[in-house]
Amino acid sequence: MNLYLENTRKSILITFLLLIGSILYAQSNSKITIKKKNISLQTALADVREQTKMSVSYNSSQLPNTRISLDINNQPLEQALNTILAGTGFTYTVKDTYIMIIPEQAAKKSKSRNVAGNVVDGKGDPLIGVTVLEKGTANGTVTNIDGNYHITTQGATPVLVFSYIGYQPKEVAVKENVINVVLEDGSQALDEVVVTALGIKRAEKALSYNVQTVSNSELTAAKDANFMNSLNGKVAGVNIQKSSSGVGGATRVIMRGSKSIVGNNNALYVVDGMPIGNPSRGVIQTEYGAVAGSESISDFNPDDIESISVLTGPSAAALYGAAAANGVILINTKKGSEGKMKINFSSNTEFSKPMISPEFQNSYGNRENSYRSWGEKLATPSSFDPMDFFKTGMNTINSLNISSGTRTNQTFISLASTNSKGIIKNNEYYRYNFSFRNTALMLNDKLHVDLGASYVIQAEQNMVSGGRYFNPLFPLYLFPRGEDFENVKIYERYNEERRFSTQHWEYGDQGLSFENPYWIVNREMFPSKKNRYMLHARLQYDILDWLNIAGRVRLDKSHATEERKLSASTLELYTGSSKGSYELKEEFYTQTYADVMANVNKRFGKDFSLTANVGGSFEDHYTRSVDLGGKLMTIPNLFSLANLEPASGKRAQGYHRTRNLAVFASAELGWKNMLYLSATGRCDWASQLVSNGDVEGIFYPSIGLSGIISEMVKLPDFISYLKLRASYTEVGSPISQVGITPGTITHVINSGAIDPIGSFPYPDFKPERTKSYELGLNARFWDGRITFDGTIYQSNTYNQTFFSQLASSTGYSGFYVQAGKVRNRGVEMTWGYNDKYGKVNYSTHLTFTANKNKIQEMVHNQINPIDGTSISITELSLQEAGGVYLREGYSMSDIFTTGVLQRGRDGKLVEQANGYQVDRSQRIRLGSSDPDFTMGWRHDISYKNFSLGVMVTGRFGGVVTSQTQAFMDAFGVSEVSAKARDNGGVMLDGYMYDPERFYNTVGGQGLMAYYTYDATNIRLQELSLTYSLPKKWLGNVFSNATVSFVGRNLFMFYCKAPFDPDMNGSTGTYNRSDFFMPPSLRNLGFSVKFSL
Repeated sequence: MNLYLENTRKSILITFLLLIGSILYAQSNSKITIKKKNISLQTALADVREQTKMSVSYNSSQLPNTRISLDINNQPLEQALNTILAGTGFTYTVKDTYIMIIPEQAAKKSKSRNVAGNVVDGKGDPLIGVTVLEKGTANGTVTNIDGNYHITTQGATPVLVFSYIGYQPKEVAVKENVINVVLEDGSQALDEVVVTALGIKRAEKALSYNVQTVSNSELTAAKDANFMNSLNGKVAGVNIQKSSSGVGGATRVIMRGSKSIVGNNNALYVVDGMPIGNPSRGVIQTEYGAVAGSESISDFNPDDIESISVLTGPSAAALYGAAAANGVILINTKKGSEGKMKINFSSNTEFSKPMISPEFQNSYGNRENSYRSWGEKLATPSSFDPMDFFKTGMNTINSLNISSGTRTNQTFISLASTNSKGIIKNNEYYRYNFSFRNTALMLNDKLHVDLGASYVIQAEQNMVSGGRYFNPLFPLYLFPRGEDFENVKIYERYNEERRFSTQHWEYGDQGLSFENPYWIVNREMFPSKKNRYMLHARLQYDILDWLNIAGRVRLDKSHATEERKLSASTLELYTGSSKGSYELKEEFYTQTYADVMANVNKRFGKDFSLTANVGGSFEDHYTRSVDLGGKLMTIPNLFSLANLEPASGKRAQGYHRTRNLAVFASAELGWKNMLYLSATGRCDWASQLVSNGDVEGIFYPSIGLSGIISEMVKLPDFISYLKLRASYTEVGSPISQVGITPGTITHVINSGAIDPIGSFPYPDFKPERTKSYELGLNARFWDGRITFDGTIYQSNTYNQTFFSQLASSTGYSGFYVQAGKVRNRGVEMTWGYNDKYGKVNYSTHLTFTANKNKIQEMVHNQINPIDGTSISITELSLQEAGGVYLREGYSMSDIFTTGVLQRGRDGKLVEQANGYQVDRSQRIRLGSSDPDFTMGWRHDISYKNFSLGVMVTGRFGGVVTSQTQAFMDAFGVSEVSAKARDNGGVMLDGYMYDPERFYNTVGGQGLMAYYTYDATNIRLQELSLTYSLPKKWLGNVFSNATVSFVGRNLFMFYCKAPFDPDMNGSTGTYNRSDFFMPPSLRNLGFSVKFSL
């Protein structure tokens, strides 16, 4: 049954955050002293720049070579400039902290024209302080921190000259009201602007930590319904694994290794400077599995995103405090632009097929009444191919946005739809996005207003990620090769006795909950729907040119409905009834965030500059749910709460709420634009740590130093820019549990009876704390054609939370202990190269990431609160994570198993029943699921109207395990089991063994030591070939149009595992073994984009 979407009847109310402040005015004039003889104008202007710390812009090719002598003593800036420029034919204008040297020529009187635009470098980053001058006049301006400018031209045929010291000047004739310009990179380092924590914009050269930026074009070259998958391989220090649940599924995003043993390790997401929650349905805890789903971050339309800044280290994200230890994904959304209305449309359609499939056999059949294919060799090989079960999937993303505005008011409107059908029937995903954003300047440009609203309608169905239950691939892959599968396709037949159709399946459940695969996908339905709206408002008031105060508020509300519809004749293990079962869960999630802060950007004296921020924030996450379900009572297959048996089933309500209050401050002190000292401090009051109504503030500091070596000393000419940086940070996160601290203990009520918490009260919970060190280098060579960024880091996370068991005689199940240390250390590097060869532009970008994780310490010499004895924990099985085994001195990602084949004194395997004896006396480490290192290598080539993008990613090292292969071997349906029979047995250590007996043991008993595979893989991750239609084809209707061929996950260059190692059945902290996961997808399609 297809998903349906309800009509929505919601009205959106946007409220303003009111800021009240006193306006102060103070200004001091700079004084200039220059006493020099026979110097050039350039030298004199350089002295002015040094003494005022203002930017002085001029076109060096036009400035005369006049030599002058000066005797200026403590004169005001204006008087000194008049003296310097006297008789040169040049004059000046002063705007904010910029001085522009321009020719003295009277402006022609003509009808004025308002022109605006944006100035960026070759990489698309904004340039600050570019002089924009109307040629032949004194009329000019400079670009702001966003690279934007506005000018009113005066000439009849105006020409704008864009100039910046160290760059090639550019002249553009004014023929329209919006002119965007790209300046060619010069030999000097760029004053690039990056978005950092809390949405604060800072110069890249001042940062003491690593920030990586991904533009919209990189994000949407080959679109994914969940845009996070498009980041894979494009940034260093980030490990991204997609869920096996199909299109729109959740992702696992780990930065610089897992840090918390029981807490959340996924990254924090921030939209336009404000944190958002990311409820996810991608975490599966056991091999029995469950239907997975999407996550909140996948609700965003990728075409609404301007850029993404990735803060991999705690130092970069320290201002977010308790949530920052895992790194931050900063999402900057689009807003309107000045100029005439612009309409952009894009349509992307992709078709999906399985990329990697298991290797099956079809030459050996099954014995009579057996589901296992250990029978005789078939006279004619079976025509059954499990891969025929899969359809061709399709994903279509359409997006339309409209942008328009004046200098003081801009509007952005966006509409988008995503419609996906998976390769398994009835696996579907839909999403509809509606967004509006308005930005404005008021009160003489002192008040900045930013308002936005988004509405999302999202639905999904049967997002199967693997596991035993509700998974059609389990009985499908193992189907006996001697049977007729065509008979199975008729999955239901009319039941005369019951007077409706019931499941047709002749093979029973085999003790493994088998059902007809087609029945599972057609009559066991898991639809879910969600309506979500997000509102935000931001106000900023400029008190002085160096001081402003800003406030923001964000409201995020969603209403999700999940259903479970199991038809009559489904296994009663699932339904408890011959008439079927029904479950309905409704969940309401609300996040409220607000902050206010004052921002300072000021120079002091000749050499010093200060950028500072101080403020506070409030954040509230509130989830409540109602979950009802049970057996159908009267009418089979009538999925209604009114049809449930009242005496049984689920009657549950859920409640989860956390709040956090914080104050924070940051300061960056700059010296001579070459040395920067930065420090931040934040204090959190988290509700998870409330004890008897009180909570202590938790302070998180950071400090960093950045030095521009290329500004300090003379370097070889080929080194255009060199920066060294270092930082130290302490961040942390509160305990992940709620309702267990004194004064907040909350007992569960089941069927009217109280089920008390059995743990011994722990009075003094502390947050996990992560102490991080980071050293880095940023370099540009040969005028920026070659770039290198490198970072080495180490982090130690303390106060891990453990649960120690107590004897039942104590009256408690156990008690909590906070101890231990987890260490992560690693390297992040990126290399880049870009150049132009005639009409061919070429660029390449390589990322490298390596991280080593180690549990250095668990619990030692802690006191038992009942009897005072000392306890230690050096190994444990996390039941809350499906029994994952961890051991002190090893990695959180290490995989352990018990069970190896027992050998006798003669070195041979020892027979036992239908198999061989197994030794389960010790745990064996199989390896780590983490890679030794990962790489991403992107190439971009453009020639005339064609452009080609190629992305290759590689994961090197690590291991994975496959229970799918184990079961296939045990059931005799794998190619390796057929080859063993063809060869007369399984050769092991020089001895030949019976294939059926051998695989019944290693496969049937799940001895994962024999199903461990190298996880190394290298793949063609993305491919896009784009053709830009010539302007003459577009006429006056379209401003541009492109047609693209796109591909994702096209093929493997190298892979030894029987499945895709970069895919996971669960997006939680711990990797799970492959248990009949759906195969990874190869996607091919096309994209069309045009603008009006």
